[in-house]
Amino acid sequence: MNKIRMSIVSIILVTSLLLGGTAYAQEEELPDPGITPDSPFYFFDTLGKKLGLMFTFGDEAKAQKALEYAEERLAEANAMALKNKLKEMTQAAGEYDQFMAIVNERLQATVQQNASANISEKVALATARHLAVLDRVRDRVPEEGKEALSRARERSLNEQLHALRALAEHQPERATEINLDSIQNRLQRALEKASENATDEVENALEDSEKLRRFGEEISEIARGLSDNTTTVDELVARATSVHLQVLAQVHEKVPEPAREAIENAMANALQNREQVIERLRSQAALGDIAEN
Repeated sequence: MNKIRMSIVSIILVTSLLLGGTAYAQEEELPDPGITPDSPFYFFDTLGKKLGLMFTFGDEAKAQKALEYAEERLAEANAMALKNKLKEMTQAAGEYDQFMAIVNERLQATVQQNASANISEKVALATARHLAVLDRVRDRVPEEGKEALSRARERSLNEQLHALRALAEHQPERATEINLDSIQNRLQRALEKASENATDEVENALEDSEKLRRFGEEISEIARGLSDNTTTVDELVARATSVHLQVLAQVHEKVPEPAREAIENAMANALQNREQVIERLRSQAALGDIAEN
């Protein structure tokens, strides 16, 4: 543990010297919201979606359709937030949650059929975008509007994990790539909020990143169950974790002292995970140009 703590100090010092500024998440594109909950014709939109699902056949097709509808509801929530119509925003966010539940139900059905690789990747990528949108919407609404968006965020993150688990059974390398990108996005969110001195949001983003990091270990276990050769997965983790540690060091530099312990714990966990991966690569003589420290 002392070795890990010394490594953390070194990373923080080097990062403070070499890196400056903050990287901000890009605006995520949303579909046209179309008819929104503040319209007297919204009932027809809701009815149309029910009929659309009813006349879509096959589990993968239904999952895809429900995912499209969920993204429309997300666009509606964003549009209502921009108009400061919190009741309508809450309605759209709640229906996003409902459509994502359908996505998961149909995704699990494809898992049972051993046919989930295609739709699971789509859901994993989509939910990563959804999290960024929900963060942006949540940032702009007053406190009374945040609860519904927090529930939608929790749903989105959980569905991403479900999708990644399904994808890992077929393509562990791709599941690892998406998961590592999602961790990076959560850490960039923490860095953005640290620059704004929004400590609670920093902690929320770090909790998300830790949840994803732990899930990454599960993906690695799945990969080892599928094949003795997990070199590609381990290489991806080793390289990405180095970047994650640099971002964590930047966050550490910006937050007030009371918030630093959580960041140091996250860094310690990431370092420990990286050391395990490095050891596996070393045992396979597969380190290549990956730095051991």
